[in-house]
Amino acid sequence: MKKILVFTLIALLSVFFIDHSYSKHNQAVSQKALIEEIKRQNQAVSTIDLRQLFDFKWDEVYVFSPGTELKVMEETLGFTWLDAKSTKIDQRDDANLIVFVENHQVAQYVMLPTKYGILKPTAQKGTFTVEAF
Repeated sequence: MKKILVFTLIALLSVFFIDHSYSKHNQAVSQKALIEEIKRQNQAVSTIDLRQLFDFKWDEVYVFSPGTELKVMEETLGFTWLDAKSTKIDQRDDANLIVFVENHQVAQYVMLPTKYGILKPTAQKGTFTVEAF
């Protein structure tokens, strides 16, 4: 019985670490794709369709500006996101946080350094303008 418990614990920890590593990798890939698209357009104001840019599933997307309090983020999302604190968006002044939600859960998030511009939603869902500095 003890061996089964130890094996189960090791398996669960392995899944957690693999999932965490995969998630960090996806965040880096997504951030790079967004930055490359902004650079490719190379305009003072670009329009980015996040639905075309990213192939993972999501229903809603939210953009939180630097310094956004975690309480405000939670109210905006409409649910508690346990990893929100790890983004440190409430302490940052150099990045926007883009949160993709599917079925009231965070599917992915991307940090966009403000040096690449500020994202503003358009009338079309999932589409943003990026105002470069």
